Amino acid sequence: MRKALVGLIRPFGLLAGLLMICVPAAAHHGTSNYDQGKTVTLSGVVTGFVWSNPHAYLLFDVKDEKGNIVHWAGEMNSPTVLAGAGWTRTTLKVGDQVTLTLRASVGGNPVGLINRASVLVNGKRVEPGPSQPQQ
Repeated sequence: MRKALVGLIRPFGLLAGLLMICVPAAAHHGTSNYDQGKTVTLSGVVTGFVWSNPHAYLLFDVKDEKGNIVHWAGEMNSPTVLAGAGWTRTTLKVGDQVTLTLRASVGGNPVGLINRASVLVNGKRVEPGPSQPQQ
């Protein structure tokens, strides 16, 4: 009887271990919701900089061609990657003037994936840091 129980428990233990490894790996999302072949350069005013995992976000307002304000959100690398590149939670502050390049949403929403190598804050380029994969 005991051998039979051990024989049943072992496969379930292996399955549980496999799930613990695979589920976190599958949880990370890709970037397919951003237009991979087209970048957009925008200038606006920072309304927020969210320094949290799994990704930092820049919130900023841009005037469209009609003068209307459009609220944009830009996804960036994780705070750990940004910190390794010299960024801090205060690199971007509310009220800063920014110019940046991003890959916009394929759905047309005002969200995108920011290329940190392109960020100008108050007319000065923010150094992107050491060569690391850009999202």
